[in-house]
Amino acid sequence: MAEQVKGADSTAEFTPLVTGLKEVDTSEVAKKITTKYEQRCLLYFFSKEKTEWITRGKGNIKIQKHEDAPFYQMVLYEEKTFKLRLCAMVPTKGELQANEGSDRSWTFACTDYSGKDEDEPGEEKKGVLQSCAIKFKNSEIANKFKAEFEKYQEENLKAASAKKGTEEAKKEETEEAKKE
Repeated sequence: MAEQVKGADSTAEFTPLVTGLKEVDTSEVAKKITTKYEQRCLLYFFSKEKTEWITRGKGNIKIQKHEDAPFYQMVLYEEKTFKLRLCAMVPTKGELQANEGSDRSWTFACTDYSGKDEDEPGEEKKGVLQSCAIKFKNSEIANKFKAEFEKYQEENLKAASAKKGTEEAKKEETEEAKKE
């Protein structure tokens, strides 16, 4: 047991560096999101400046659906820091391509909304077109991911065509209303 020294009481005062933070209740939002697929992986982004793959994070890739939205999205939070490393809709165009030299890695292009660390909090993050590679423990897991990816790609394609049809119908209605 540590000995206490008489007269050595600390009088130091510590004040927080950041003030004005509010606790956010995310339980309601989390209840509306269902995870359809989840698997541990490594995520890489292709750097055009360095012309090489750069590790973006290690964690669980999740394919999720929000009950209020018709589309499926992919999300990856880094496992120790819980930083958002990938936030993208499952793309309706393009396909997964086998990464050269590996049977357990896939490459794809997507619009990533995870933003960079230097983004200002509260600002809406802008999407960036990224070339991504995702690497799994073995080829069996990688092939399962490909099957799930293609399944939800089809679902997003159906949702996009349904949304496009709805928008065209609304446009026709407004044009007819203008004519009258």
